Amino acid sequence: MPEENVYDANFTAGGLLHHEFIALEKVILGNAFEEALKLEESQNQFVGIKTIAARKRVLAEVKRRVLHVPEAFWNQFYQWSEKEQKLALLYVCLKTYRLVFDIHWEVSLNKFKTGSALDAYSVSMFLDELASKDDYVAHWSSSTMYKLNVQYRKALKDSGLLTKAILRKPLGIPESFWTFFKTIDESWWMEACFVPNNIE
Repeated sequence: MPEENVYDANFTAGGLLHHEFIALEKVILGNAFEEALKLEESQNQFVGIKTIAARKRVLAEVKRRVLHVPEAFWNQFYQWSEKEQKLALLYVCLKTYRLVFDIHWEVSLNKFKTGSALDAYSVSMFLDELASKDDYVAHWSSSTMYKLNVQYRKALKDSGLLTKAILRKPLGIPESFWTFFKTIDESWWMEACFVPNNIE
C-alpha cells in the first residue's frame, strides 16, 4: 500500500475561512457535528456558498480543520474577538496542513528572527525546493503553487502577522489568549506568532 502523502494543496480551498467558521457556529458546537455539516452541503443554510461543488470542497476542509484541533478549542474560539479568532484560525491551519506548518516554520519564523522581509519569492523558493525533493509536490501545477503562495501570505496578513512584507508580533492580543494555548499544551503556538513564551 502506497505511503500517504505528507503534503497536500487543500489549503487553497479558502485561506482562514473566518466567515465560514462564524456562520457554522451552531453546527460546530452542536452534538451531531458531522451529520449537521453533511446536511449543510445540500441545504446551504449557513455558509451561503452558491455552487454545491464549491460548498462541498469548503465544508470538507472545515470538517478536517475542526477535527485536527483539541475539542476545547472551539468553545473558546467563539468567545474571542474577531482579531483573536483570525489569529486562532491560523493556528488551526498550522495544525491541519503540514505544508502550511512547514512554510511557516522554515520560512516565516526564520525570516522574523533575522529581520528579513517575507515576500512571494521567499515562499516560492521554499515550494520549489520542496518540489525538488517530493515527487508528489513536483506534479502540482504552477497555478496550484501560486495559489498556495498567495493564500499563505494572505492568511498571515488576515491574522495580523504580516503587514506588506514585514513580519510582526500580533498587536492587541491579550495575555489570556496565549494562556489558553498553554493550558491545552500548545505553547509552540506562541513561538509561531513571534511571541516570547514567558507568560505564567
